[in-house]
Amino acid sequence: MSRPKLQDQNKRLVQVNIRLTNAENEKVTDFAATAGLSPANWIRYKIFIGKNPPVRMSPLDVSIYSELKKIGVNLNQATHKLNLGEFPKEITTVQVELVSLLNTILKTLLDDRQHDQG
Repeated sequence: MSRPKLQDQNKRLVQVNIRLTNAENEKVTDFAATAGLSPANWIRYKIFIGKNPPVRMSPLDVSIYSELKKIGVNLNQATHKLNLGEFPKEITTVQVELVSLLNTILKTLLDDRQHDQG
């Protein structure tokens, strides 16, 4: 099924560009992620409604998800190299670091879950 056509008065035709510092951009991106919105939609909501959009995810959840995503990317890259027969000397060190980081994240998630239930 295709996307419904918008009426002319509902089409967003005008583009406004703003410049942000790196810190401002990170802030907007983090706020948008916690609200489950794109940065543009978060800014639009903030401007026209006058308050922050409701938070859908805690900032902790977003940061944990981001860390897990980075670990997954690293793991996929390592697995790909192993499947190609490339065994770097430091593979054992990297594996130990990844397991340690994964255990720390899992512990944090479990502790956070227990605080929510308690």
